[in-house]
Amino acid sequence: MNVLILGSGGREHTIAWRLSSDPTCTRVYIWPGNDGMEGEKIETLPDSFCRENFEEIIKNKKIHLVIPGAEKYLYEGISDWCRDLKLACFGPSSNASELEKSKLFSKKFMIESGIPTSRFVDFSDDFQNNFHKALSLTEEFKKPVIKISGPSLGKGVFVCSDSEEARSILGKLKDEPQPGMEEGILMEEGVTGKEVSLFYACSDEKYSYLGSAQDYKRVFDGDRGPNTGGMGAISPVPWVNDDFISKVSQKILEPTLKGMKKMDTPFVGILFLGLMVNEDEINLLEYNVRFGDPETQVLLPLIEGDLTNFILNCCSGNFSQELKFKKQTAVHVVKAAKGYPGLFGEEVEKGQLIKIQNNLLDKSKIIFSGVKKMKEGLVTNGGRVLGVTSWSKDRFEALQTCYESLEKVQFKGEHFRKDIGKNL
Repeated sequence: MNVLILGSGGREHTIAWRLSSDPTCTRVYIWPGNDGMEGEKIETLPDSFCRENFEEIIKNKKIHLVIPGAEKYLYEGISDWCRDLKLACFGPSSNASELEKSKLFSKKFMIESGIPTSRFVDFSDDFQNNFHKALSLTEEFKKPVIKISGPSLGKGVFVCSDSEEARSILGKLKDEPQPGMEEGILMEEGVTGKEVSLFYACSDEKYSYLGSAQDYKRVFDGDRGPNTGGMGAISPVPWVNDDFISKVSQKILEPTLKGMKKMDTPFVGILFLGLMVNEDEINLLEYNVRFGDPETQVLLPLIEGDLTNFILNCCSGNFSQELKFKKQTAVHVVKAAKGYPGLFGEEVEKGQLIKIQNNLLDKSKIIFSGVKKMKEGLVTNGGRVLGVTSWSKDRFEALQTCYESLEKVQFKGEHFRKDIGKNL
């Protein structure tokens, strides 16, 4: 079958690379993709995104399955378009995508569905019309977390140590509004513990577990600096066992799927649960309604069997194929451009030549995200430029291989975390 993947980053590169190895996958098309995505069965489609072009591609390339990578395509209604065309799409409807698109919607949904999560306050109106009151609200939280409600490219969460830092962040947001603020803004009580993400393939109230991952969102080592789209990840998380997975499925996933169905927006696709765990207490931090980035880069290499066929069947609620997982650990580390994450007017540098040594270590793969092909070769063209995924039966060997391979890919101004996967 022919598969169309929507997006241009490392997540989409990973999906294409993984599916292209499946026997049922004839060819993978990535729209628009990036210039670093290469493969025997992989082709990028640089056309501008619109419904007319989409329907033309579906027809001309004889597409059987659509996989939205980046969330923006779900928000624009790609699953609804596919339903009109009677085409399989591994992603929720635009209405069901509100679980991720709107932080305010998701927090209210969690509370109404009895899902454990921290208390919050919607202060969108006060932020706009009574800023002094908005500042005073920070005093009501021991560890304020400020969240932009709308889509913010993974950079709309500000974890503050105290009310003073929260007031400083609010002042910056007032002076320099960020993407997604037009949808609103909220504050919640920060929770402590171990952060982990669990992933499920879902169709209505049926689901299949896809794995666990730990993402490293802060830009600098030791979880310092602002949040980013993700600087690296590791899978599986060693302490995530069958009992924990069962508890999360029963207390969080199943009420979510029931709640969505009750709202007449049954969920189809990936449901990504961002969790904070403190001993026996589990709190849901957020939903994502698509494959994560960079979590996909460590989840998919560990799944055995024909994943393409599994995904196609999921779209129709058929979970007869049981997934099997390699008994290995996968690690992914991102190399970012100078200036990333580019908050509050900081410019992200582009156009730096990427130098790649030919002798990349075995069991490693370069995943390209923000790159562009010029006469001299690939150059940087985004914040998260590329990453390396490595895998091994031994976690520490996977880490060593990943960092050694990462040194074979360099560009001016690069920065990356050196502690990915080391503190679990």
